[in-house]
Amino acid sequence: MLTFVVPVKSKTVTSDWNKFSQLFESTLKSICNQTDSNFKVVVVCHEIPETTFSHQNLHYLQADFEPPISNDLESSENSYRGKEIDKGKKILLGAEYASKEFKTDYIMTVDSDDFISKNISAFVNNSSKHIPGWYIKNGYIHFEGKKFLVKTFKFNDLCGSSIIVKPELVKYFIGIDSTFYFDHRLTTLDSSIELKKVPFSAGIYSVGNGENIYMSSQNVKKFNNHGNWISVQSLKRLYSKFQNYRFRFITPGLREEFYFY
Repeated sequence: MLTFVVPVKSKTVTSDWNKFSQLFESTLKSICNQTDSNFKVVVVCHEIPETTFSHQNLHYLQADFEPPISNDLESSENSYRGKEIDKGKKILLGAEYASKEFKTDYIMTVDSDDFISKNISAFVNNSSKHIPGWYIKNGYIHFEGKKFLVKTFKFNDLCGSSIIVKPELVKYFIGIDSTFYFDHRLTTLDSSIELKKVPFSAGIYSVGNGENIYMSSQNVKKFNNHGNWISVQSLKRLYSKFQNYRFRFITPGLREEFYFY
């Protein structure tokens, strides 16, 4: 069985709780759209978001530790670090709960504003239980307000909704990097445990929606800022992006697979 663990940031550090709750509800609908019903969803939070969505496989777990404190005097770097640590602790808590309560075979982390393929639980449940886990290499990026997706072959480098592992392996992703406290870029654990690639495009990374911890609207602009476009370095970056990214129209098939409405 697969358990999706969704870490939810505290209302105290959310810029717009109502908007966040709407994004979160969309994510829950996407997760629970699985073709194989043998899954659980564990939402780890301080405050339960305001949503009317319910599902028999959905469980809320409220954290018993203090949320990060955000204030105007704190640097953006320290604020980001605090949110990342909070996220990592919630992922660990969710993995421990799923292992104890459900005897789950695998954990998948899903950020509270992303979308995932309806085929993930069927893929995991029909795979050998001897596999340590997978990472999502192929997926999509959605920039808030845009009517297209960007297909990427570097999904796990960019998005936290990309790791599927046995519960006891979650610890290897926590607290080893100063930027990503939960380091979803790893594909080799403890120098010998190799994760496999999910063999299909399995996630949509939502950016610029105002509630993403890392890819805020400001960071999206920085991500796309190339400075002098006629320099050799800029041309190399442009070529690299064409190699790793493709534009895709949002078709009815994509909407249905990811419950992306």
